Amino acid sequence: MPNRSASASPTTVLYIKHMVCARGIRVVRQELEGLGLQVLDVRLGAATVAGTAEELDWPRLRATLEAARFALLETFHQTLVERVSVAVNRLLREPGESLRHRAFGAALARELGLTYGQLSAAFARLVGDKTLAAYILSQRLAYAQELLLSSSLSVGLIARHLGYTSLAHFSGQFRRLARCSPSAYRRLLRAERAPVVGEEAPNHAREED
Repeated sequence: MPNRSASASPTTVLYIKHMVCARGIRVVRQELEGLGLQVLDVRLGAATVAGTAEELDWPRLRATLEAARFALLETFHQTLVERVSVAVNRLLREPGESLRHRAFGAALARELGLTYGQLSAAFARLVGDKTLAAYILSQRLAYAQELLLSSSLSVGLIARHLGYTSLAHFSGQFRRLARCSPSAYRRLLRAERAPVVGEEAPNHAREED
């Protein structure tokens, strides 16, 4: 996707799938520079290189990234869905007011350079069976499951960390997804991961649902 301005040289943004961590950023930069490209910026899901799209050797670029276990996204449909996925997961894991339900959509839209209405309409056309709001909720609750398994945070703190102002609201949405309360879900996971049969799990403060 080429970008031009009156005062700047042309650049092209490459949208890249499976680049989800700092190591991926380093590897992508190395691979692109190995192709002789001038790499201006690399961030999760995207890299900016100097030059127009017409100047790039796309078959070689695609093959190089695939050999490094990445995937070059070349259509608007592919790039938008991948950019939404990367941005939602980054914002969920970034503490601050952007996590609040009412502010999250606006923060996501700013991240992608669209209004929330435009982004929601485009996502509906691309995905079809799931709205953007439903996708954000599913990712929020998937992260809740991750925190319940991997952290010692109380259910109340997890709810606040995910942007819920009401523990009851969080628990209600979680029940609809997992068919049990957050506390019951955590107890079940800990029971399944108990190292010795019959050994009691560590005591934890009682958590309200």
